[in-house]
Amino acid sequence: MAYDTDLTDEQWGLIKRHIPRAKKGGRPRATNMRRVVDAILYVVVHGCKWRGLPKEFPPWETVYRYFAELQQRGRWRRIHYDLYERVRRAAGKNPQPSLLVIDSQSVKTGKCASAETKGYDGGKRVKGRKRFIATDSLGLLVDVSVTTANRHDTKGGKKVMTKYRKRAKNPRLKKVVADKGFRGTMFAGYVKSAFKAVVEIGQNHTTAKTGFVPVKNRWVVERSFAWLGDCRRLTIDQERTISHSCGMVRLAFIRLMLRRVVPV
Repeated sequence: MAYDTDLTDEQWGLIKRHIPRAKKGGRPRATNMRRVVDAILYVVVHGCKWRGLPKEFPPWETVYRYFAELQQRGRWRRIHYDLYERVRRAAGKNPQPSLLVIDSQSVKTGKCASAETKGYDGGKRVKGRKRFIATDSLGLLVDVSVTTANRHDTKGGKKVMTKYRKRAKNPRLKKVVADKGFRGTMFAGYVKSAFKAVVEIGQNHTTAKTGFVPVKNRWVVERSFAWLGDCRRLTIDQERTISHSCGMVRLAFIRLMLRRVVPV
């Protein structure tokens, strides 16, 4: 039985080289790795428990084990970075963005989340975790960091920008657009020293009289969070660890970018 989250042959061809081959020696691998990835994407989009995977997929224990192993080995990150550059090139853009937009989102956590990975965001009145994402002008995920919900935006913002700095060999970054939560010399100082770029704090022009007014450049990151909302697994952070939370966010954008490169 086919599902709407199943990869096409072309989509699978773009990522299969990042999937580790079976270890030498012993019995040949019996698991179909393409079906494992299909099952993982099914969980991300439809939000079921691992145990609730349809029987057409490999056993749920096998699927979860490979999800955790590929996250630990950084394979989801590699796939994300590879597809990101492909989509940028296809859109006629330089693989390295000159503009980033950064924002945070506080989300509740499920029962499986470890206690030490949760906090309370007094401003949003949310007990759980906080996602920090940096996107480009297309709204594509550049990098992600997940923290406890009580982490200040400037500290979380620095964390996600540090991830990008380690990845970018020759960054072209000139400007980072953020909201008022990222004001202060710590975040702006880091961006200036690490990238020789400036931080622009967007102004909120929404009022009762004018209604909602999209902020120039910054609206794209809000749309990116809306895209995450299309994945039921991400409406509440159900992951036991922060590492797995990052992996789920990457997988949501991996699926989005695969559909950009190879439309269904």
